[in-house]
Amino acid sequence: MIKFKVLPCLIYIIFSTLASLSQSNFIYNNECGNWSYDNSISSNYSSNGATVWIPVTSATNAQITDIFFIDSLKGWAAHTGMGVEGTTNSGFNWTATSFNDTTFTTGFNGIYFINNNTGWTVGGALQIRKSTDGGATWVRQIPPPIAGILRSVFFIDANTGYAAGSKSFPYIPFICKTTNGGANWTELNASFAGAQELNEQYWFNSTTGWIAGYDVLLYTTNGGTSFSNFYTNVPPSGNGHIDLLAINFANSMTGWIGAANLERHNVYKTTNGGANWFFQNNPISQGGMNQINDIMFISPDTGWAVHGTPATGAIMFTTDGGNNWTIQEQSVNWFDCLHIYQNKKAWCGASAGRIWYTLIQEPLGITHNQEIPKEFKLEQNYPNPFNPVTSFKFQVPRLSGVKIAVFDVLGREAATLVNGELKPGIYEVNWDASNYPSGVYFYKLTAEGNVIDTKKMILVK
Repeated sequence: MIKFKVLPCLIYIIFSTLASLSQSNFIYNNECGNWSYDNSISSNYSSNGATVWIPVTSATNAQITDIFFIDSLKGWAAHTGMGVEGTTNSGFNWTATSFNDTTFTTGFNGIYFINNNTGWTVGGALQIRKSTDGGATWVRQIPPPIAGILRSVFFIDANTGYAAGSKSFPYIPFICKTTNGGANWTELNASFAGAQELNEQYWFNSTTGWIAGYDVLLYTTNGGTSFSNFYTNVPPSGNGHIDLLAINFANSMTGWIGAANLERHNVYKTTNGGANWFFQNNPISQGGMNQINDIMFISPDTGWAVHGTPATGAIMFTTDGGNNWTIQEQSVNWFDCLHIYQNKKAWCGASAGRIWYTLIQEPLGITHNQEIPKEFKLEQNYPNPFNPVTSFKFQVPRLSGVKIAVFDVLGREAATLVNGELKPGIYEVNWDASNYPSGVYFYKLTAEGNVIDTKKMILVK
């Protein structure tokens, strides 16, 4: 049985009060005050309306533990079931791939692809599996022969990669490295006194990287040949235990840790390359909720952090480097992992196989009023007739794929003004027809694959 994100410790307490939640196998770690969890959760979601995070039901009912997109359309997700899942349409639909392995019945915690075809996923029993056909099939690779759990995987290129987690019992840190695409894996020396397990990795390049874990924070500048433990640079908790669940950097100096301890100090920041870390207070901590399962920044100012336990879940957001955080989504979903593709779209893996997403950037060249309309609508362009610039207003009631295209009288597409996902709101976009001949044109709004409306306009030069 595999525990994800939350690291097993020597003392566990099962809380009987959770029976009323109709959820099972929640395990509480009383050393650092966080939760582990084994099975999927069946629960409804509710939004506080602060922003737009949309849930999609994927191809599994298991907990989503990691997400990775190679481009805006193609992505994969690892989960606590026996397999992975993939999408080719930006996460709106997912296809499951089961490993059907009766020898190693375990969940998976990390997934990473280097191109459309080649990727790895890792999980319990020190499982490492590689795909060379875009996730359709997976071949088990052999790490060093020892029992344990892998919780994250990262590849520098097609040859060099790292997998991290724990080995033996009581648990101690485990890292293995490959320099030939996983054909062989070699254990790296990462044992430090008191350290128990490793969680998430962050690599700047082939030599310099961080790995966060339970009572341990490793740093290397030589590709893992040796590690320094920066754990003592993190402010100590009352009982000396901090579960460092996630780590992310905006640049070489500025980074964040998602964590859990009994004081609910769950977000730490450094501004000097990890030499010192300080706690950033936030609504999740203030609300009595403990662990931050993942944290990710797209700039020194802008980032997200996610919280999840058996009964609470939240996504919070900052635009000032974590000095102030706001709750964007709050529900009973166990939010577990974040992934951001090119600062354009964010995904969050959660309980019951749900994958939530939101847009970060609007397409260039359009203006957006965040008032949320009730329906899709396309208005008449203004001015009309026009020479040479005209404007179109249209409405989008929910996060949707939207296209606005211009056609000539023969039905040929003359221009595409909008083609992408848009948040709810009222939009306006201009068309400059300086390079087009006079005549009658038509413009069409298509949303979610359906034609909403088509209108006529006249260009007069």
